Amino acid sequence: MSEIRAVQRTITNAKKKKFEQTLALSKLVTQAVAWFNSEEGKRACNDEGISWSNEEIGLKVFGWQKSFFYKVVKAGKLDETIVTTFKTKCDEAEANGDEPNRSLEGLLKFAKQVETGNTGSGEGESEMGDPEMTGEAQIETRVDTILTFTYKNEAGNVSVRIDANGVVKTTNTDEQIREAIAVLNFSLQNR
Repeated sequence: MSEIRAVQRTITNAKKKKFEQTLALSKLVTQAVAWFNSEEGKRACNDEGISWSNEEIGLKVFGWQKSFFYKVVKAGKLDETIVTTFKTKCDEAEANGDEPNRSLEGLLKFAKQVETGNTGSGEGESEMGDPEMTGEAQIETRVDTILTFTYKNEAGNVSVRIDANGVVKTTNTDEQIREAIAVLNFSLQNR
């Protein structure tokens, strides 16, 4: 058991380190984007014949698609108090035996709760506007996914995910899901 716990600690520490490195990278990326958009950056790029949008900067400089690029930039702009509070809550969750979503997505969801005052506790932002004093924003904990189903067609994708708690996550209608299941059933019967 002690060997198992040691390996689990190693994995947890590696996740923490990766998250810390991603946060450090987000600060650098945010500074780079600010430079590209500054007069000095625009002038330097014009001198080299470069005229890139932010999305092109993300892809050509960092090799990231638009969605991830904007998540990194947004994380780099977060108030340090929010980031520190998020990390503390993740540490507390781990101490309680939970697996927090220590990721950019988890951080950004937490930050949105804090910034909008939508914490689920019925409390809003304090009079001082201090994010740390905002009602108890909750960190997202990971729940294992037990089923993922995606159907791609001309009309758009149908995607369904079910987690170990039986929670179904989808943005599609029941009818769209039934159509996708019908395609799956037909394919299985005719293989």
